[in-house]
Amino acid sequence: MKKVVYFLTLGLMLGFSSCNSDDDVLNNETSVSTLNGSGTTAKIAVTDPSVGTTTTLNLTSALLTSGTTTTGGKYWENTYVSNTNLTVDIFKFSHTATSSGYNYWDGFIVSNVNDITNYASGSGPVGSDGWVAHQWGTMAGSGFGTSTTTTPGTPGTTGDPYIVAYWSSYLDPQNPQGSTFSESSFSNWIKIGNTGIYEVKGLKINMHPWPYYGCLYGDGFARAFASGDSFKLLIYGVAEDGTISEPIEHKLADYTGSSLVMPTGWINVSTANLASLGDVQYLVFQMTSTDSDPIYGINTAAYFCLDKLSVKRVE
Repeated sequence: MKKVVYFLTLGLMLGFSSCNSDDDVLNNETSVSTLNGSGTTAKIAVTDPSVGTTTTLNLTSALLTSGTTTTGGKYWENTYVSNTNLTVDIFKFSHTATSSGYNYWDGFIVSNVNDITNYASGSGPVGSDGWVAHQWGTMAGSGFGTSTTTTPGTPGTTGDPYIVAYWSSYLDPQNPQGSTFSESSFSNWIKIGNTGIYEVKGLKINMHPWPYYGCLYGDGFARAFASGDSFKLLIYGVAEDGTISEPIEHKLADYTGSSLVMPTGWINVSTANLASLGDVQYLVFQMTSTDSDPIYGINTAAYFCLDKLSVKRVE
């Protein structure tokens, strides 16, 4: 809880604007896709498409029309509004927030911020204070499929929206595979459809700037990575009966070889690994790092970014 108290203190001062096998770290995706569709922000029950239909997450600029303006773009207007969920297409994203006394959020939000600055400064040369107001970016600088050239970190080149996730490690049960899922027990989940069952066909992941620079240089909590270190995203499926699957692992940072590998472009999660999740109603996300405290948990900033979740209804 020490880390949690620290973050909440920062919120009071600054307004917390703030497996079975590993995925190999793949080459950056280079193809471009066209975005068509709309998203809504509401607590609603979505309508399942017909069996056999494939649906791909389609984030549009409409989601940020009333967004909060910050360095490099906007982030979701409801980031610090309690009892709200981000609902886009057939996907409902978990979200917890408060603005009572301090600002805090976890789960998922949407952003188009094109800012990859290293904000590790604050009270010390590599402190975390500077990140509190700048936790909205992705190392790619834009969502996948930007139709124009986007240079990460360059003002005026904001691209497509993407999802930013913050995992509250102190909330989730550890090693939940085999247990029964409930929305209230987990920080980061995505509900797919209403009552339908789905096969996960695709998902793109990107490194968030805070853990990226934390793994490189340290940030006050996190130490710089050395040989043998890794930072991973764990993805679980939730079956129709609520049983949580074994996780698949996707490496965000890997220093198991001779150098630290952290791709900055959008990366495909292994299709074979996604298939191993089985037929699902939810996806659950957790994180793990070799830089962790046995009592207080993960030291690496527990953020990641995602886009283009694609599912096919099978029942």
